Amino acid sequence: MSTEMIIIKTSKIKIQTNRDKISSKIAPSLSNFLGRPEFILCLEPDKASHIKTIIDVSYLIKKAENIFQQPDSISPMIYENSLDKLLMELEEMKTRKSKEKIPVVKYIGKFEYLMFWETTFVSAAKWLARIAGFQDLEISVKIDILKSVWMLWARLDKLSETAEYQRGQKLKNNVYMWTEETCMDLKTVEIDLKWCTNYSTEQMLFYLAPDSDSSWKETIERLIELEPTNVELNFMLIQLCLQHASMRKQGKVLEATDRILQIQADNLHHYYTNILKMPRYSNRLEKLLKVNKLVESSVRLRRDRNQISKLFDVFSIDFSHPEMFELT
Repeated sequence: MSTEMIIIKTSKIKIQTNRDKISSKIAPSLSNFLGRPEFILCLEPDKASHIKTIIDVSYLIKKAENIFQQPDSISPMIYENSLDKLLMELEEMKTRKSKEKIPVVKYIGKFEYLMFWETTFVSAAKWLARIAGFQDLEISVKIDILKSVWMLWARLDKLSETAEYQRGQKLKNNVYMWTEETCMDLKTVEIDLKWCTNYSTEQMLFYLAPDSDSSWKETIERLIELEPTNVELNFMLIQLCLQHASMRKQGKVLEATDRILQIQADNLHHYYTNILKMPRYSNRLEKLLKVNKLVESSVRLRRDRNQISKLFDVFSIDFSHPEMFELT
């Protein structure tokens, strides 16, 4: 076994042993002096929503179950490993997109949010279904993994697309990919939250605005600099998502994700050494995985904000499967 091969595996272990470490370095501000997060300073008790409207998302679970129960829809071809298989789908998708002008979303309200959640959840399910070893899992384990990682998958997937388009100057610096076919300008998009909270959009900016999260910009900058290949990007997505699932779920999910991650580490080793003829790749892999750590940091911030919103009844809605929306 080569030294580089060992480095892939130990990289995974190092990240696992650092599972719940949360950065606490925050610049001094009014919120620090008062001992409360900035968002809480603008809370008005009379706007709290103690009675929730429940949004039933069980139909999304059904859609995912149908996807996971379908036979492989890819045309029969011989692949050296599953990263090659995922690569073909990703390249076909990008080929379709490259021929189109990307529409800019001007308004995001209830309908747009619901459509975003549905299309993203379904896309993540289809992507997971193509990973080697995933189809062998019990359906309940597949659903558990999907529910915990679909937004994480979307985060890195959309940031990588944004980086690609910004590199090619198809998107400006303040414009981000939002769905598979649309982008949004953070400075001009109108966000309507009346359907889910009694607070104004201005009061919710701390909670919602991605521009306030510097890790988004840093992630894009690093992706532009590194310019990962599609095979590398798929490995980053797999590592990011399955490791997160193993941290959140344990048990059967932990056993399954560890096994799949080992398969993908072997596949990536094959890709570097036999396809790219790059026997010494540990330095590049380390840089790529640092991008994943940035995404993980951003996700921790999102989860913390969600906990604050629940504590103070900020939102007037809840979900039939709330565990699916911890990272939204």
